[in-house]
Amino acid sequence: MHKLIELQKITEERISSLREEVEIATNVKLNPLYIVDRRDEIEFLEWATRIVRSILNRDNGRQQEQVSGTKNRLEVADTIEFENILKDRTNELNSKLKESTILRESDTLINEIDT
Repeated sequence: MHKLIELQKITEERISSLREEVEIATNVKLNPLYIVDRRDEIEFLEWATRIVRSILNRDNGRQQEQVSGTKNRLEVADTIEFENILKDRTNELNSKLKESTILRESDTLINEIDT
């Protein structure tokens, strides 16, 4: 659970930072592709944050009733669940990448996979 909370904080900070970057880049009219890449990254991080929040919210009630050994097992189970969700998402993106014929779309997918 502790690692998921840390991950949530890190992603929220990164989202905030990226939003500032997008705002600045938009104001100074930087390359639109740069802005789109940042927005794509924000979208992915928001998706990851929603998954983490759902796991944390689901487990908040359960964890109040659990002892430390059970808490550790729940944390491991939650971490494994999150890793599996990320693997599924990566596989989905890789499939889209294989089917993609547009260079810009491919670059966006590669960026999201890397993220």
